[in-house]
Amino acid sequence: MSALRLRIRTPAGLALDSEVSAIRAEDEDGWFGILPGRRDIVAVLPPGLLLFTDADGEGYAAVSGGLLDLSGPECRVMVREARVAREARRAADALESLLATRRERSERRRSVMRDLEREALRRLSRSVREARW
Repeated sequence: MSALRLRIRTPAGLALDSEVSAIRAEDEDGWFGILPGRRDIVAVLPPGLLLFTDADGEGYAAVSGGLLDLSGPECRVMVREARVAREARRAADALESLLATRRERSERRRSVMRDLEREALRRLSRSVREARW
């Protein structure tokens, strides 16, 4: 059996390093499959699931979005966060958790930007008032 080496890497380290026979992933155009011998590709992955088949059967990786790079027999996936599961329900729960974390981060960023905008307007207003005197 031909195999691919699937490595899913996060800033915290390697989330998965396994020999697999098939990978299914999704990019902005939809789902695609990877089997041994496929042409090299690079794909931007949205937050979602990556499915793989290895000696233990089907597995799932909930990913926060990132980059997939297939080069020869090696498929590297670089993401901010990933959680690997063997059961679909656990993978779905992990994905929901990743999406909730992403929403929280996004809201914190928006809050910081609103605070910065208010401070900039306050300083600009003060500068204009001082310039008039």
